[in-house]
Amino acid sequence: MTQDAGVRRPQAGRTLVEMLVALSVMAMMAVAGAPTLDEARRAAALRGSTGRLWGMMVRCRAHAIMRQRATALVFERDGSSGWRCFIAEDGDGDGLRRDDLASGRDRVIGEVLELGGATAGLGILHGVPVPDPDGSGRLGGDLDDPVRAGRGDIITFTPGSTATPSSVYLTDRHARMRVLRVYGGTARVNSLVWRAGWRKWRSVGM
Repeated sequence: MTQDAGVRRPQAGRTLVEMLVALSVMAMMAVAGAPTLDEARRAAALRGSTGRLWGMMVRCRAHAIMRQRATALVFERDGSSGWRCFIAEDGDGDGLRRDDLASGRDRVIGEVLELGGATAGLGILHGVPVPDPDGSGRLGGDLDDPVRAGRGDIITFTPGSTATPSSVYLTDRHARMRVLRVYGGTARVNSLVWRAGWRKWRSVGM
């Protein structure tokens, strides 16, 4: 019995040391993996925001065709840095206008989408050379204006499947961006992705 106990003690000691080493390795892996998990969370938030906005554009286009009325995605600032958008239908045949929205002649339909989250939302990264999606140098214009749809920040879809040529930029506020590009002649929407260090934007499905 004494000899058996003497044999087991070293085994128990080795097991304890192995457990401590394993726990140390796991702790180091957790610390090393933290930035990766944060990046994954940011990427997922950006993808989700882009997908919801893309879905609203698709519904807007379909509504214009089915109802035979110009229908628009209207963007507006929500506070100092946030954005939101909603779908509105032309009620008097003169196109979507801010004054008609205010008076009720143009009707808001559907929900309001908030796009000013801390993790992802409308925006353009500052301090990094963001390329122009057209492939001609850097992205220019007002970098505090992520909605490039003319002066009014309104993307109108018509019953004839045309639209306001537009680019709407989203960011994870860290290293990634996406852009939804609306083509005027077809009202089709294309999604591109870019991250810091890339020379060009890349096409990506929703």
